[in-house]
Amino acid sequence: MKNPIENIGPLHLFAWITLFELGTAVVIPVGMDAKQDAWIVTLSGCLIGIAFFSLVFGGLYKLYPDMPLTAYTRRIVGPFLGWLIGFSYLLYFMYIASRNMRDFIDLLTAAAYDATPMFALGAFMLIAVGYIISLGIEVFGRTAFIFFMLCCFVFLFIIALVLLSDLSDFHRIEPVLGDGWKPVWKALLPTGLTFPFGEMIVMTMFLPYLNKKYKAVRISIGAMAFSAILLCVATFVNISVLGVEIASRATFPLFTSLSRLRLAEIVQRLDSVVLFLLIITSFFKIGTFMFASILAARDLFKISNYKTLVMPIGIIVLLTSLTVAGNLTEHLKEGLKLVPYYMHLPLQFAIPVFLLLIGLLRRAIRSRRSSTSTSS
Repeated sequence: MKNPIENIGPLHLFAWITLFELGTAVVIPVGMDAKQDAWIVTLSGCLIGIAFFSLVFGGLYKLYPDMPLTAYTRRIVGPFLGWLIGFSYLLYFMYIASRNMRDFIDLLTAAAYDATPMFALGAFMLIAVGYIISLGIEVFGRTAFIFFMLCCFVFLFIIALVLLSDLSDFHRIEPVLGDGWKPVWKALLPTGLTFPFGEMIVMTMFLPYLNKKYKAVRISIGAMAFSAILLCVATFVNISVLGVEIASRATFPLFTSLSRLRLAEIVQRLDSVVLFLLIITSFFKIGTFMFASILAARDLFKISNYKTLVMPIGIIVLLTSLTVAGNLTEHLKEGLKLVPYYMHLPLQFAIPVFLLLIGLLRRAIRSRRSSTSTSS
């Protein structure tokens, strides 16, 4: 169960979810298989993600507002099966944290730190993440709000730069749906659906800490919508500056886009802005999954002080990130082609729907029994 002293404010949760959703999606192309309609893939994934979050995760939260995911699985399907499901989510959270750590390491290596060992880059990120986690969930949320304001300023700066630069051409976004809906659906299912909006399942570990519980679903939906808008902005920047063909082939298109932008030979080489965004959003993406795995382990193994889990789980995440794939190409192929089918779809969608149906059935049976006993 959660520590009642720790809590998250609505604004802090909004900032946290926004930075989490941006994560590595802000630099890794999302939906670029649909070419100039990639922004439609992002919006469609967001709308489906919002609907699923409202109906399924919101429904589970209303049934068990004071319990994280790993706790109410045992309440719904029994202690043994529920524990196994919870343990699968513990492994899932650690694995996705390691994949995001590898995304972070690979981009820093490709962009500016090619001579720095991968272990050192990951270790520095792990130290920072572990330190904030050890300070508690309330500090984590407040830190998210501070960096959220900085990231909003950065996005405003990028938008102004693109509008004023002569390298951008918004006609490159046209025609809208020139090839119909088929490329959009192909890019959406399943990758555009599971990444990043399907990953909101991790927030079920943190919603019980919200100090105004009645706002949980509304805050989450608003943050998902806002992050989708920012991701669309990144997509517009990539296509308007690079063109569809280059943007769809680039491994990190936003990095390439801002490295080309300049304003009157005064403001130029803005790839450092992308590195700033990557470091901040990756910090909260990695930190969220790692924090969720720590809370899951505390709940499953009945550990009173979760801070003792920060170092061992952090080391597992770091070592897994270094061994999860042999190179960047293999890592991206696994993350975009294999993981969505074998991990994301079952754990993000199938199991939560199953839990909600069983939970509603159990509530209906309890209500019927109580009404029967009352009438008798």
